[in-house]
Amino acid sequence: MPSLAKILQFLPAGVVLWMVIGAGIVFTPDAGRRDPRGFGIALGLWGTLLSVRAAITPPVWMSAVGAAGLLASLAIYQWAAISIRGRLFSFAGNDDLPQFVHHSGPYTFVRNPFYASYLLAELSTVVMWPSVWGVALVATMVVYYQWLTRYEEAKFSRSPVAAEYAEYKARTGRLVPRFRKPG
Repeated sequence: MPSLAKILQFLPAGVVLWMVIGAGIVFTPDAGRRDPRGFGIALGLWGTLLSVRAAITPPVWMSAVGAAGLLASLAIYQWAAISIRGRLFSFAGNDDLPQFVHHSGPYTFVRNPFYASYLLAELSTVVMWPSVWGVALVATMVVYYQWLTRYEEAKFSRSPVAAEYAEYKARTGRLVPRFRKPG
């Protein structure tokens, strides 16, 4: 039977693999070509895994917190994937104009639950396996996801659903839930 340390060593890789393979299934290839703007997601996920090689062995409580975060990221990812099943969702960074506003499932709370799940997975991996490189990568990815979400949200402002999206945007958070009333 594998030890807990061995299981924890492979947990981040399993979560990332699940998300990467899942993205090919969840998102609609014919909704547009894959755009280079979205490649940062894969670089961030795989880069975080590579940063583990430079990590120190953390206390057990940090590993537990990181593992819990990874499982939470996977739960958010799956919830988002289930909520969009059967809907036309394009790959990250594409220049297509949205034709609808999806606001069920985790989209009730955040506008970008997939990006939030990726960022939580990256952060949790660094908590589990701390390194300077991992922290630098997560900080870079926070900036990247802010840039990418602003790009995606700008598409909505030019789309037929701009007014509906503006209302949705006023009541939900970009990457974390909004816990206060807008206004």
